[in-house]
Amino acid sequence: MSKVFIQENFFPPELYNEIVQLMIKAEYNPPNEKEREAHKGAYWHEHTLPNDCDIQVEIKKLIKEKFNFKVSKFDYSAYTMVGASDRPRPHTDMSRERTHQCLIYMHGEESANNGTGFYHKASSEHLELSMHIGFKQNRAIFFSSDVWHSPLQWAGNGSFRYSICNFFS
Repeated sequence: MSKVFIQENFFPPELYNEIVQLMIKAEYNPPNEKEREAHKGAYWHEHTLPNDCDIQVEIKKLIKEKFNFKVSKFDYSAYTMVGASDRPRPHTDMSRERTHQCLIYMHGEESANNGTGFYHKASSEHLELSMHIGFKQNRAIFFSSDVWHSPLQWAGNGSFRYSICNFFS
């Protein structure tokens, strides 16, 4: 069953501030060519985190504590800068390595249209926006990887945002 959960103040304040400073100074790259083709463009840039780094270990601990989910294996974690201002790009993140995702909003303008939209299939060929979660710093969104979602900057009044994307099972 597909579910979406939200947790405010995911990181303790001191750790949150420390990670934001690291994110702002990090070097970001566009996604690989295969990802750019799949999403019809590079609306995000990323800085990959090494598996088992201190931040990923802390995220794993906090997912267990705040969402009551035991991460057995991380597939991928990255700092991201997202700014999909031209159009919606609904997608899922399903793969054998990914059953769940935790998206943590870190730095940017707090607004509804800087967040993420979640969709449901209205028909076999049509997705319909059914929920949107606004961008708020230090907000975590935990959801199953089969949930259709897209950044919301295309809806207006959005700007680039920094987040941490975590894919795991």
